[in-house]
Amino acid sequence: MSIDRNVGFNPMRRSPTPEYPLLALLLERPMHGYELHRVFSQDLGGIWHLSQSQLYASLARLEARGWVKGHEEAAERGLPRRVFALTAQGRGAAEEWLYQPSRCSVQIIRLELPTRLYLLKRLAPQAIPDFLARQRTEIVRGLERLRAQCQDIPDHQPYNRMACSLRIHQVESLLAWFDQTFSDIGGSL
Repeated sequence: MSIDRNVGFNPMRRSPTPEYPLLALLLERPMHGYELHRVFSQDLGGIWHLSQSQLYASLARLEARGWVKGHEEAAERGLPRRVFALTAQGRGAAEEWLYQPSRCSVQIIRLELPTRLYLLKRLAPQAIPDFLARQRTEIVRGLERLRAQCQDIPDHQPYNRMACSLRIHQVESLLAWFDQTFSDIGGSL
């Protein structure tokens, strides 16, 4: 029995996974797993903690989804290496993720914003100012939605109101951090 891994798949409703950053790294060029792990660990290791086994499991899921295709290439020494390249479908998914702002979630933005900026700087630095403007808009809209949701919580649900208030403060802090960080650097990453 074959499972269609794309059914119900919505990149805006998922928990952060390293799969999209891996796809976006492959926009640059095909790479073997060890090279992907090296780049990921060195340049994004403070954001994502990805073991080699997790990386290969992610690549297997991407290959099963039809977004990457792996093939073996002879190595200068030792065993052949498996090199991964994007399929047309994978290229589309990677580009959609890369240029789309993260939904308004402190956890997701903490992982995805620096990752996207790193990848955009490598692949399309001219797109960064527009991307940042759209990301800020998404945060502001998310904060507005959250405030409206909190107003609808009845007074007899103090714990729900408390949790919602905490989320508002987190997103307000995120927005303040965003404005301070990106006004300080002024577009030079």
